[in-house]
Amino acid sequence: MLSWVAGGAVLAALVLTLDRLTNFVARPVPRPPDRTVDELEAVAWERVRVPAGDHSLPAWILGPPAGRAPRPAVFVLAHGWGASYGTVLRLGEPLASAGHEVVLFDVRGHGSNEPLPWVTIRHFRDDTHIILSWARARFPGRPLVLVGHSLGGAGAVLAVAEGAPADALVLVATPADVVQVTGEYLTDQGLPGALVVRLLRPFLWRRVGLPFAALTPVLRIRELRLPLLLLQPEHDQRVTRAHAERLAEAAGRPYVLVRGAEHTDVLEHPETVRRVLALGRSLEDQRASAEDQRPSARGGRE
Repeated sequence: MLSWVAGGAVLAALVLTLDRLTNFVARPVPRPPDRTVDELEAVAWERVRVPAGDHSLPAWILGPPAGRAPRPAVFVLAHGWGASYGTVLRLGEPLASAGHEVVLFDVRGHGSNEPLPWVTIRHFRDDTHIILSWARARFPGRPLVLVGHSLGGAGAVLAVAEGAPADALVLVATPADVVQVTGEYLTDQGLPGALVVRLLRPFLWRRVGLPFAALTPVLRIRELRLPLLLLQPEHDQRVTRAHAERLAEAAGRPYVLVRGAEHTDVLEHPETVRRVLALGRSLEDQRASAEDQRPSARGGRE
């Protein structure tokens, strides 16, 4: 009898330990942005709050330099795990300087939001969906390009697969599998990452509340039917090139290796800026061509 009691106590202690470890793994470390909009000189900006059900999300709209009309394409930038809008501001500023309006935001539990006990990929997916829907209403009739960096890219894939209104998608240093990349991160921290995530899987599932297949980018990216650009930093040690290879194979698209870039500085790399701008311009050209071919009110063509 005592052995059963002792065994039950050990099991209960193990479950409690794993539950607490899951919170540790799934709780982002609050960090102030490495750069803020207050430091911008050449572009305009506006701070807004976007309603999101029982909470709201802080967002920032960058605009082109004073006296310059914005170009049609609008970019929405999603940051990664433990980051904030300040991280993707590295890309947002050159896009705004080139004449575009750019929407940045902080995922719940990140940046200027209140801390949460845990944050999952589902939060990234849902908040990205909310921001895109808001941007569609704010900028009606204009092409929306969603750019996701790191875990923000994973959330972007899932949001678009669930119907978020994007016209094109850019994935930068994006993991193909969130559970796998978590294990790789823990391994880098000196832990047996693969074993830890295997043990934590039931506890992660309880927090996510959905089957992992529904939240795995490499599985959901096959569902996307929109222009897609995959960018992988050459020297990324956090999200390795193997993730880009898996995403590219699943999507049936090649990925672009950004030479000399690492996980975060890829956002401001000239090759990244050039290719993202080119995608926006291609959407603008397609929209202009479609409008030129639209029948006139008299039933003929102009």
